[in-house]
Amino acid sequence: MRPIYLISKTPYEGVIHIPILTISFFKPDIDFSRYDGIILTSKQSLIALEHYDIQWEKLECICVSEGTADAARQAGAVNFHIGNGYGRSIPELMGQENLQGRWLYVRPKVIASEWIKMVNPQIIIDEVVLYETTCNEESVGIEIDEEGVLIFTSPSSIECFLKHYTILPSHSVVTIGKTTRDAFKEAQEVSISPEPSIASAVECARKIAESTSTF
Repeated sequence: MRPIYLISKTPYEGVIHIPILTISFFKPDIDFSRYDGIILTSKQSLIALEHYDIQWEKLECICVSEGTADAARQAGAVNFHIGNGYGRSIPELMGQENLQGRWLYVRPKVIASEWIKMVNPQIIIDEVVLYETTCNEESVGIEIDEEGVLIFTSPSSIECFLKHYTILPSHSVVTIGKTTRDAFKEAQEVSISPEPSIASAVECARKIAESTSTF
């Protein structure tokens, strides 16, 4: 089977991890009592929140995906609204669930989606930057097979990878979703995972790797 490379912040069992990204966390002062709910768009936001004392049972949680919701449950959250894995699903979810009040969006310094502009203007959303993703220079120099299947999990993973590596015509490329796929500045033949999750992207890559063809 062709080797599979996961180009992401975190590893996944059964594939080769290239830790192309590294994360720095911040701890600004936050008064959680001001908010009716909290918006979580990644597992990293839960890691950042470990530095705070949060009474989760008092907060509603909007989680961008089931994976983020699982991490929130482990942190102690009990009241959930779950999106389809894409940030743009959050405004629609808030409308469908008739969510109101003041919400806290804990986010990275750079975001790939501007979904917040689509939220009902009557809903108040305060944004707080809790972490920053940057290129991990220590990942440079990993040998990548010419027949490898490459999985990209975010626009920043593509940007950092292309600073030091080249995507060859013999490589196959899988992205975790359409937003990541659209981050390629040059034309690429790309498979988009059926679901916006690493598990789905890995399964898609395995099907490609088990075949004898490349794009």
